[in-house]
Amino acid sequence: MVIGILAIGLLRESVIKAQTQSDKTQFFHGILSRNSAMKKLFDNIKRAAKSDISIYISGETGVGKELVARAIHAESNRSSQPFVAVNVANFSSDLIESQLFGHKKGAFTGAVNSSAGLMQAAAKGTLFLDEVTSLPVNTQAKLLRVLQERQYYPVGDINLQEFSAIVVSASNLSFEDAVEHHQFRDDLRYRLEVIHLHIPPLRDRRDDILLLFRHFLEQASDVKQWTISPSVESHLIGYDWPGNVRELENCANFTAAMAIEKNLKVSDLPENIQSGLKAQQVKPKPLLDRPLIKKTLALNSGNRTLAAKNLGISRMTLWRKMKLYNLV
Repeated sequence: MVIGILAIGLLRESVIKAQTQSDKTQFFHGILSRNSAMKKLFDNIKRAAKSDISIYISGETGVGKELVARAIHAESNRSSQPFVAVNVANFSSDLIESQLFGHKKGAFTGAVNSSAGLMQAAAKGTLFLDEVTSLPVNTQAKLLRVLQERQYYPVGDINLQEFSAIVVSASNLSFEDAVEHHQFRDDLRYRLEVIHLHIPPLRDRRDDILLLFRHFLEQASDVKQWTISPSVESHLIGYDWPGNVRELENCANFTAAMAIEKNLKVSDLPENIQSGLKAQQVKPKPLLDRPLIKKTLALNSGNRTLAAKNLGISRMTLWRKMKLYNLV
């Protein structure tokens, strides 16, 4: 997004005006907001949580998808039961089935004891599958059957187990893209996405930025009356926050630790936020589509470390993109 200095000043004025005219700030199961779109999301969470059907949460990295999942659980009739969360992307294809379904002793090398999986741990509560689009295709077929039959086999076991929890899933990659590139089953998508809740990025709810920044500042320090100058406010409101609320929290933690006094100056902010107004006028990076990734890999003789460096992303992100585009 290209935002000029004058536009930033006008944006700050409009945001401050909107804040003074907005309804009362709402604290909803750990989520703080005064934004109208977020308040509508809170209402949708309340309605969706009363059902016993699968819910899918979409949103960019750092918007707080697990917080929304926990809010769904807290609003449901299952709130007294366990809430179990797993980030699917953190496990290899060999380990994720054991994590989800559990395994019997001797089912594979290293399985010296039987182990209950997360499905059993969730009992009659909520199982939250984060980054669900990273689930291996063979495991997707097994999860689909679980959702259809409400039963599953632990790895290496012949005894059926009952599955009574509700599944809430999330991803920052859209189901449409994952299905289009043959990385996700369409039939499983419709089992998981019975209700779809979307969390807007922080740049689309700038009236929350200063509210959240003050909240995180107070959490990170003993100071309760921080003074934030109009210049600091402009930098915070004008920055696009690609890392969303998580990045804003990191910024507040940094500022609280490094500020010399409670009267904050622009120089107290992280360097990338200080230069954010100027940096946002730079041409954005090209879209990381299949042709670009394939070309970059070829130019680097298939070296993923060098290719990731040239693309300005981590090696893990490159691997996930390669997996998405059938390049591995």
